[in-house]
Amino acid sequence: MSASPKSQTLLTAEEFWELPEPPHGGRTELVRGRVVEEMPVGRLHARLAGRLVKSLSLFVDEHSLGEVHVELGHRTATAPDSVRAPDVSFLSALRLRDLPPDGFVPGAPTLAIEVMSPEDREADVARKVKEYFDAGAERVWIVRPRNRTVTVHRPGGDAHTYSGASVLSSDDAGFIEDGFELDLAQLFAE
Repeated sequence: MSASPKSQTLLTAEEFWELPEPPHGGRTELVRGRVVEEMPVGRLHARLAGRLVKSLSLFVDEHSLGEVHVELGHRTATAPDSVRAPDVSFLSALRLRDLPPDGFVPGAPTLAIEVMSPEDREADVARKVKEYFDAGAERVWIVRPRNRTVTVHRPGGDAHTYSGASVLSSDDAGFIEDGFELDLAQLFAE
């Protein structure tokens, strides 16, 4: 991640919303008022994010639990503003009430999922996890493709890393309905 030259002046979330999309693709986030550009992701990253969206969406839609999104902007801090866009996120039906149909969502998603890219640094990821919880997230998943692991973070600092034949559950996702299962062997299958 690198700050763009335009980001020398602190922006609000509303000013950030009005910026054009990056010409090279990828995405941008607003971090403490500064624009941060991220390069487009690679094939493995995109494949994992797609599988996560599919698995979560099937269960969420079947049980009318809310919505699953890709790179939806969440206003996680104000003064200075931060807008984060997790690779995949879930907003519970309760969180969806009273939200406008478009724009950044105030606060964190119920579940934020970040798929790590080779250039991501652990310290930056840890700050992002804290930021999501400070903004009200119930769960944060960090997917590490190289290690074939998913670390499930819960409020209060509880975290558990799953790998191999582990299966993530509704509780891991913060769902109010039991029965969700995400087989990590299938998630990471070639």
